[in-house]
Amino acid sequence: MKAFEICFTGFNAVERNELETQAELVGLSVKKNVTKNLHILCIGENAGPSKVDKAREGGSVVIDKSQFVHFADTGELPQATVEQILTLIESRTPIKPKQQKPNDTLLNKDAQPYGRFNQAANIEKAIASLHGILLGITADSKLKPAEHAFLDLWLRTHGEVSDDPDMVDIVDVLNDVLEDGIIDEDEHDDLFCLINDVNDVRGFNEPGSHNQINQLLGLLQGISADNEINEKEIDTLAVWLDENHQILDKWPASVITSKLCEIFEDGIITEDEKKDLLLTVQKVTGNRFCETGDVTDNTTECFDDISEIPHDNIGFCFTGKFKSGSRKTVESKAQSLGAITSKGVLLSTQFVVIGTLASRDWKYLSHGRKIETAMSLKEKGHEIYVISEEQWLKFI
Repeated sequence: MKAFEICFTGFNAVERNELETQAELVGLSVKKNVTKNLHILCIGENAGPSKVDKAREGGSVVIDKSQFVHFADTGELPQATVEQILTLIESRTPIKPKQQKPNDTLLNKDAQPYGRFNQAANIEKAIASLHGILLGITADSKLKPAEHAFLDLWLRTHGEVSDDPDMVDIVDVLNDVLEDGIIDEDEHDDLFCLINDVNDVRGFNEPGSHNQINQLLGLLQGISADNEINEKEIDTLAVWLDENHQILDKWPASVITSKLCEIFEDGIITEDEKKDLLLTVQKVTGNRFCETGDVTDNTTECFDDISEIPHDNIGFCFTGKFKSGSRKTVESKAQSLGAITSKGVLLSTQFVVIGTLASRDWKYLSHGRKIETAMSLKEKGHEIYVISEEQWLKFI
């Protein structure tokens, strides 16, 4: 039989840590939130009613600190409590997770199959994104209607996260948050403790990794979900960049850092500066939720403003998915106009054309390696332009 699951709520951080340690020493399985299989909820003076109600609805036993301490010291609980736990155990039938057959294909939100090679990477990308989104929407301790809608829709369109066994408890907490529209202190602590545990277990916290970029992109989506950025969110963004300094020289962290330096230069954050930062964030992520209601991974909108696009003997690289045809089709069209196309971004590449649709297998939420390389070359002074499919089509 598996160990009894226990959760502590309504205690300060120090007291909660001591109780959790004591519970582990007597063989209990400590949970950070009210899970579906929770046996005991130990409540303190500041216990939130929603968590207590959820525990009771699920049949969990609710005890106070003195009862837990007595149990930890003696192994004894009141007879009525023991009978309740026994009844609870008998009523629960373990549900075996559905086993995916070797030939089963995991489908994305568009009912398109994930490539086996990129399936794990796409789930990793989504988890890093969710971490950032949560940092963004909780930056000012408020869950505004637009942020609530963004988070709700994001979860419903990213089934790969909700179905991941390591994310079950996190999704449970988020569902509680979405139900009442409030992130209380316990839920806030639970969320980040749980998601940090996932990151640690899976090794997602490696400094300088692509997960940091995806977490940043999620953070940018979170703080801009309500179509405005306030001073608390700017401070959160600045702190995050300082803590993740290993990626400050990488795009788009470099662009955002430059913007913040301009904002902080005179010590005053003006409304115009907030609006300018919001526009930059929306261009980087390609996400304008309040306008489009879209929470999918969109292609970046950091395009160059150009008046002409020559093709004859000019290097082109195409990336993403194109509304006007397959990659092979658009490359053939460019070649017919005299362009020299390449699969990657070279020093001779002058135009990188981004398809209207983001590729689900890009390493980053809003872009892939080709765009990152192009932006890096641009920052080093190379003559290279990043343009959209629509821009390119106007000149052919």
